[in-house]
Amino acid sequence: MTLVDLLRQHWPEYVARVGGASQIPAPHWRAVEAVLSCRTPRLGGHVHRCTDCGSEHYAYHSCNHRACPRCGGAEQQEWSARQQARLLPVPYFMLTFTVPEPMRGLFLRYDRILYKALFAATSGAVKDLFADPKHFGGQPGFIAVLHTWTRQMSYHPHIHLIVPALALGPQGCEVIHARYPEFLLPHVPLAERYRDRFLAYLQDKHPGIASDLDPALHESKWNINVRAVGRGKSALRYLSAYVAKSAFAESRLDGYDRQGRIRLWWTDSADGRPKRMTLEPVEFIRRWLLHVLPRGFTRVRHYGFLSGAARAAYRRLRFLLGCPSVKVILPEQAPLCCPCCDGPMQRMHKIPPARGPPLSSALIPEE
Repeated sequence: MTLVDLLRQHWPEYVARVGGASQIPAPHWRAVEAVLSCRTPRLGGHVHRCTDCGSEHYAYHSCNHRACPRCGGAEQQEWSARQQARLLPVPYFMLTFTVPEPMRGLFLRYDRILYKALFAATSGAVKDLFADPKHFGGQPGFIAVLHTWTRQMSYHPHIHLIVPALALGPQGCEVIHARYPEFLLPHVPLAERYRDRFLAYLQDKHPGIASDLDPALHESKWNINVRAVGRGKSALRYLSAYVAKSAFAESRLDGYDRQGRIRLWWTDSADGRPKRMTLEPVEFIRRWLLHVLPRGFTRVRHYGFLSGAARAAYRRLRFLLGCPSVKVILPEQAPLCCPCCDGPMQRMHKIPPARGPPLSSALIPEE
């Protein structure tokens, strides 16, 4: 079973359930169209010929949409390799900033605005405490990754930060290490700073949205989690799964049950065991579309001395730590072999993209 199979069979039902095509946001239409077109003549491709047996084979282009479960594997491996090459020889911590449950409905309505506010609040809170002389008194560097789903594909927006336990001094010529290897920042002040920055951001830039918030959020406790992750490699491997991948892998799909519901495998974090749940096809599509990001929105961001604008500061930091220069070893792509005889393939010519009406709209019967 694939997502394409589900969309071809149940997309018209989903459109009818939500009240018609006009009720579906444009990013959702683009995601469905991309998945339906992925690796088909719709996107064009190339013709390859085996140099041994002479047989010809067609290779169609991938859609490379972030919501497509078949795309993103190469980008994921490349990103992980680049970030692992930049790891510093210090302890790392993963900070997770979650959104209070009463606000999740608001995030669905104003996703672009509130995702941006979430990045601003989390990064600002970490920078504030790092700048405090009681903790580091310097500039941090960290990677932030937006994550919106749970293992059951429910909507749960939160941000993961990978933070090395050091700071660059105010003059840029001093390395300030954490005082204790198992402690980065105090939990309560960090959570309060995160909450206050988020609410202040909305009040300043989007007062209309801020007025819709429950006043109790100003006094409630906002959840964050801070935990040590060793030298950072395991945390990067964990986050790389969210960099260019969809909310689920098609290997988790286990067909239909007798009632026509989709069976989906998931891993219970409580005991680490795989379990199987069932969802109505329309509900499965709805959950998948919850995690389609706004067009052009950047899910992964770098801050401080790890940002793209601070390359000189990062090189200086590596010099002060006595680290060798960064060498990125990207995973090699396997050569294209003939499926008939495993012989080498030679690219012959391009296949132009096919023209026609959108595939997603063609699935919906005319009234």
